[in-house]
Amino acid sequence: MENKIIKYVMLGTFLFSASVLGKNACNESLKFVADSFSVAPRGSVELNGTLGKYLKTSLNGNILVWDIDALVRPFKERNETKYWRCEFWGKWYTSAELAYDFQPSDVLDKRLRYGASELIKTQDEYGSITSYTKAREFFINADGGIGNNGSWDMWGRKYVLLGLLAEYNRTKNVKILDSARKHADYILNHVGRGKREIVQIGCWEGLASSSILEPMALLYKETGDKRYLDFCEWIVETWQTNPLKPDIMNKALKGMPVFDMFMHPIAEPKTYIHYGKSKAYEMMSCFEGLTELYRATSNPIYKDAVEKVITSIRDREITVLGSGAMHERWSNGAFEQQRTTPYWQETCVTVTWIKFATQLLRLTGDVKYANDIEIATYNSLIGAQGADGSWWSHYNNMSGTRSAAPEQCAIHMNCCVANGPRALFLLPKVAYMTSKNAIVVNLYENGKATMPIENGKVELLVSAPDYINNNVAEITLNGIENKMQKFGLKLRIPNWSKNTTVFVNGEKIENVKAGEYLNIVRQFKDGDKICLNFDVETRVVRDIRNPKFFVLKHGPFVLSQDRRFSNGFDNNVKIKLNKEKVNATAVFVKGTNVAVDVEMEDGSKRRFIDYASAGATWKSDSEFKIWNY
Repeated sequence: MENKIIKYVMLGTFLFSASVLGKNACNESLKFVADSFSVAPRGSVELNGTLGKYLKTSLNGNILVWDIDALVRPFKERNETKYWRCEFWGKWYTSAELAYDFQPSDVLDKRLRYGASELIKTQDEYGSITSYTKAREFFINADGGIGNNGSWDMWGRKYVLLGLLAEYNRTKNVKILDSARKHADYILNHVGRGKREIVQIGCWEGLASSSILEPMALLYKETGDKRYLDFCEWIVETWQTNPLKPDIMNKALKGMPVFDMFMHPIAEPKTYIHYGKSKAYEMMSCFEGLTELYRATSNPIYKDAVEKVITSIRDREITVLGSGAMHERWSNGAFEQQRTTPYWQETCVTVTWIKFATQLLRLTGDVKYANDIEIATYNSLIGAQGADGSWWSHYNNMSGTRSAAPEQCAIHMNCCVANGPRALFLLPKVAYMTSKNAIVVNLYENGKATMPIENGKVELLVSAPDYINNNVAEITLNGIENKMQKFGLKLRIPNWSKNTTVFVNGEKIENVKAGEYLNIVRQFKDGDKICLNFDVETRVVRDIRNPKFFVLKHGPFVLSQDRRFSNGFDNNVKIKLNKEKVNATAVFVKGTNVAVDVEMEDGSKRRFIDYASAGATWKSDSEFKIWNY
């Protein structure tokens, strides 16, 4: 089976590459896989509801004020030997690029140009941009280094390349692309066939270093330079042939659960490695790269592997909060949700899960990925951001207290603090998308979007439900050229809304199904109104493995008790259930997105709030818990 797959990969590469003439073939002549959905154009979306609040907080508390010089300094000093300061510039910078796409401004434009120019000043005469010492660059870890014992050099170079490519995409400044190519060429001169093996020069069985697959595939798409494609294909090949053999593509194709791909945690862990080796973030990053390689080659085996692994993650790892992993590793988490640990759901895992799902949503147009994004966003993601937007939590627990992520690598930064805004500012691009003369609506927020269709543009004015007093979303169409155009409107019907009704100008639309897209194709005219009445009730969702335990959900929100709001927090009075129904009343409570008063068995009322707002003080006064029994 494995030899057959290797031959398939190599044959697919040969047939595709044979048509590329010359080392620097023009990328315009190449054919890449077209996405089913395209993201919203730059500056086209305004979000003024729940998500808009978190976006603006992050913009003002982080993106517009962060010390860029501090992020560049490690690349000037080049004294790193084993840590990951090398990732911080690229993570923060790509967050800022996405923030610019959301709200373009002269201030942010200047910050981005400054951040790129200062980083490029650190590029040496050979093209290298790194924070590592010469002696430790591309350092070979004979044991497939893990955690703090290995080298994060290549991982950091990945984020440098992602940042430079993002800036080139924004500005089309050829000097930026030239710097990115020199940076990549330096890597190719030291790592590859007959040189250093990529799975031996990074942490976590070579997954961290291998994840440079993503920007290398993107660089190939920008330049048409076959060397970058060859390097990408070599990475995939070496997963299968190197003695360390992470072999993640074959394992995915065989349907192996991600938890089983590497060493399991031991029964009584005493050291960091004892918690297992199936590192969630790095693994998904590799499959994001494989998705980009599929776009570049159309090799179906890559798409098959990616779709199988993301299905495995959803089915076996993702919790009711929309994220997963314990101790940053896959853990069969969907079946372990009663485990008491403060190390649930690293924010970097949440971010990468949303990014990975977005990749597949773009590629396939399958609504299930939008459903994944919604659950993760309204629970694990926004719940991890601090009140002023300047900092994030590292883990997102089921109960207990939230806490600020620790500073890492002797710098005022943390991997999750740098990473959190990347998913947050991706959301405007996902909320509204386009597909073959159709506008796709995935997330319902107060605001507006100006989206392209075949003959012009359409402005969508949206008033969205607050899930307290109003459960209706209303979309008004304006700015239609010639006042009337035929196009499609694909409306995502949330899978939590079991009985949604939809009206266009008062006319009821049939065949509305929860968890699917409702595709309305017709002659739309200026002023047309689409109303969606969502079925918002507080409902019971039981634990997969131990159905004695359950959470309450209200719309997209998981509900939690919080010591600040729940009288009798320590009292074990049970919720009154009537055939899985609860008697609940939504109420407005300052400092929350949603609050619900729920009747208990003794006739009292207990207040629940949305998980994202629970624990918000990051102190014991806002201790919280989501599970009930």
